[in-house]
Parts: sequence; C-alpha cells; structure tokens
Amino acid sequence: MLQSTLKFLIITVFIFLASNCTYEDDLTGNPIPPIEYKMLIENDVQIKMRDGIFLSANVYRPDAEGQFPVIMSLGPYGKDDLPAEYDPQDDGNVQVSEYAAFETPDPAYWVKNGYVVIAVDSRGTGKSPGTVVLLESGEAQDFYDAIEWAGVQNWSSGKVGLNGVSYFGLSQWRVAAMNPPHLKAIMPYEGFTDIYRDATYHGGISSTFIDLWFNYRILSNLSSENTGYRHLQNEINKNPLSTAQVYQDLDLGSTLSQIKVPAYVAVSIQDHGLHTRGTINGFQKIGSPNKWLELFGRKKWEYYYSEDATSRQKMFFDQFLKDEDSGILNQAPIRYELREAFYKGSVKTASEWPILGRELTKMYLNAETMTMSTHPNINENTTSYDATVIEEPELITEKQRVIFKYHFNEDTDIVGSIKLNLFVSSDIADDIDLFVGIQKENTIGEIIHFQGPAEEKGQIASGWLRVSHRALDKNKSTVEIPFHTHDHIQKISPNEIVEVQVEIWPTTVKFKSGEILRLVIQGNDIVESQEEHKGILNKGNTTIYTGGKYKSYLQIPVLE
Repeated sequence: MLQSTLKFLIITVFIFLASNCTYEDDLTGNPIPPIEYKMLIENDVQIKMRDGIFLSANVYRPDAEGQFPVIMSLGPYGKDDLPAEYDPQDDGNVQVSEYAAFETPDPAYWVKNGYVVIAVDSRGTGKSPGTVVLLESGEAQDFYDAIEWAGVQNWSSGKVGLNGVSYFGLSQWRVAAMNPPHLKAIMPYEGFTDIYRDATYHGGISSTFIDLWFNYRILSNLSSENTGYRHLQNEINKNPLSTAQVYQDLDLGSTLSQIKVPAYVAVSIQDHGLHTRGTINGFQKIGSPNKWLELFGRKKWEYYYSEDATSRQKMFFDQFLKDEDSGILNQAPIRYELREAFYKGSVKTASEWPILGRELTKMYLNAETMTMSTHPNINENTTSYDATVIEEPELITEKQRVIFKYHFNEDTDIVGSIKLNLFVSSDIADDIDLFVGIQKENTIGEIIHFQGPAEEKGQIASGWLRVSHRALDKNKSTVEIPFHTHDHIQKISPNEIVEVQVEIWPTTVKFKSGEILRLVIQGNDIVESQEEHKGILNKGNTTIYTGGKYKSYLQIPVLE
C-alpha cells in the first residue's frame, strides 16, 4: 500500500512538473524543446449550418491523441486554392507551406505547435453550396455555427480562436460581436470596419477597389453549387452616398462594442485606402478588456507570416487558448513602428491609442512662399493648379499640383491622424476632388520613399475629399479627425470660396532635423498613394487661399 502511494505521488509530481514551463533535462539542465506535432489532414469536412446546409472545411490537426485548441478562418477565396501565390518583388519574402490558403494561418506552423487549424469555404464559394452572403449577418451566423461545431469535436479542447488577413480579418468583427460560447480570442489583421469610408468612397470619391476585388476574388471563386449572389459591385457603384442600404447591410462597426473576447489587432500603417483607418477604429471601439494593437510599416503578407509576427501571434493564442502564462499580458497595449524611410524604423510602445502626450500642431499654409509656419500669416495670398483630369497620373506636371513645405529644426515624431483645413474654389467647376499627400524630403531635396499600400516608393500618408461632401458630423468629429456625413451633396458655384477639412489617414514617421515635410495637393491621384479612383469631377483651375481670414493649415500630431 505504501509503495503504491509513493508511486502515485511520484507520478503526480512528474506530471505537474511536465505541465509547467520549466522543462529541464535532469542530466544536462538544458530546456527540453517543446513537442513538434506531425500533421493529420482531413479535406472537405462537412459542417452543418442551422438551416441544414453543409459548409466545406479543411481540418489540419496534430496527428496525436488528445484535445487541442482551434484556430479558424472563414471566407470566400477558396480553401483549396493552394498554394497561395505571392509575388516576391511586390509582396516580399513570404515563407509559407503548401497548405496555407491566401491570407489565412499556415497550418504547418500552427499544427506543429499544438493547434488545430480549420479553413472554411463561406456559403456559395469554393466547395460550399448556397447563396453567397458576403459580410452580412447571414455569413456571421454561418461563422458562429462553424465555431460551435469546432468547439465540441473530440479532438478539440473547446477553445476556438479566429485568425486571418483582410477579408479573413474583417469577417471576425461581426461574429465576435455575437459572442459564440466557444470563441475565446480573435486576431483580425488588416480588417476595415466601414466599407464606405475605408474602401469604396474615399472622402466621397469612388475607388476602383470594388471592381477589382469583386471580379477577381469573388466571382472567380464561386462554388459549382452556388445558388446566387448579391452583386455588390453594381450596388456600390450606383450608390455614392453613405445612406444607401448596401452600406447599412455591410456595416461592421455598429456592434464592435459587443465584442468581449481578447483581441490582438494588427494593421500595416501604410495601407491607406483600405485597411489602416478602419482597423484602428475597430480596435478603439471593441469592448474587449484584453486587447492589443500592432502597427507595422512593412509588406503586409511578408510581415504576417514572419517569424517576428508569428511569435507574438503564438504568445496571444497560447495565453487565451492554452491558458499558458505566455508573457503577452506583459506586452504594452500598443506596439508601433516609428518609420524613417522604406524598411527603416524603430519599434515603440504605448499604453493607449491615440498616444498620450501628443501636441496637435497647426502649420499654416503660405501661398506666397509655398511654405508652412506654426504662426498664422497676416497677408492673404492664393495659389492655383490645373485640375484637368489626367488618365495617367504619372504624367502629372508641376502646373497640375501645388506643394507646401515645412523645414524641421529639430527631430520630430508624428504619430496619429493628420488633418488639412483648406479654403478652396474652382474657376468653372461646381465641385472639386482633392487628392492630398504627405511626403518626406531630405536636406538635399531628394524624396524619401516608404512602403506603400501595395508597392515600394510610397508616401507617408494620404487623404481625399470631394468638396460637395464637405459636411461634417459634429457629434463624431474630433479636433483631430473630421468625420464627414457623406449623406448629401453641396455643390459650389464657380469662384465660390468654401472651407473644408480633409481627413488624412493615421501614420507614424520620424523627421530628423533638417528634413522637410511636403504637403502635396492636386486634382488627380498621387502616384505615391498607390490608389486609383474613377469618376473624378475636376475641371479648370482650383485655387487655394491662405493668410488673413483664410486660415488654411495642416495639423500634425507631434509626440512631445
């Protein structure tokens, strides 16, 4: 009896020690490396939805006995479109296995580390039957059902996390707000929350994004058993105001406060025109008591799959899906790259966003000297540019834009959203489309480029506004960020001077003493913005007014 008791105690102590993070070899004293699991693959697993339809999923899990936490993604791009193709020149050094579908977690990495990975084809796409319901409540219900299915399988620990980029990031917002019982953590990378302002109408100007995305990513991936789809491309192109029903149906922001599970939110700080603005807004609005925001200035897919980024992804999921003390609770809530140039910058941390200790500095435009100053100008002056629409933005000449410059006399860190307050008129047009860029110039007049939304040779920040959409929502606007209603049109008369505020998307950048900030304003897409728009309304000449009663200024958030 005594021997049995001693044996039981020894086994109990051994199990206790093995289950903690010590893992030391008794002979060498060196840490024993964690178990690396081999992968078992089950393709086209059928997951039943509440209406009786079965969605198709690929399940990648450790080839071992036991129960493991689940990392799941659901979307319309095709779980079997393997391997995902990335362009080394544009996308960087993306290292993934042959099992990683586009913008979704790499099963080879996660299964090795003791996770089940599930990739689900959303309704009507890939190998799933039914009618496509992109980003609507119906898709969130499907996601809810898939999460709950995963939570009760015999190989599941009952803890499910969500992970993915772009569509696979933004689809998490709505289902997380429904709080499925088995959902324990989310990780939306690059997930906008306001399809009108973030993706399809920048400042009221129509983006080409919906045309490219809907045709290439959606229509090309419809299931052979698809029974129909909502033609979002046509609806969005026909509805230039935010009040249209399509934007209400696709709204991802209204329920963000209902999200309670831990969240690790990440976005490329340079993805202006799609993800940066909305992802940050999503982070700010979610009700999660445990949440982190990571802002980076690198190529998005290269970064997402990098060893650096996945190490923090793993810390997060180890903490909330495996209940391990991973160290993530000691990480600052905000982690951002303070950029200096293309792939040059330093990692900083903060306790909240917007970052405390910033000074909103106004730099007043001077049309006589084409400079900016922190002191208002007494004399009124004007400058004009030819706003004629150009089919090829790279052919823009100096007469078709204006550039105001500010010389920094000391090192200056800009972190947050920028605002341009401007007095403008047109000599013949009844509307003006403003394209605004923030750029950097070194001490000898050379442009310093940054990683852009898609390619290298990007600018620091971008902003857009159609002047007839200048009306502000006073309840949602702040001293830092103007919020336009986009619910009605206010045309102007020729030579009528109007005051407008342009929202320039959030950024991070360090200017060293002697370097120059360039404010670019023109009537066509700025090449360095790497964004394309259609239906531009500009005609004739656009005039900018400065000085005296025309307090046109650029407001920047400067870290003290």
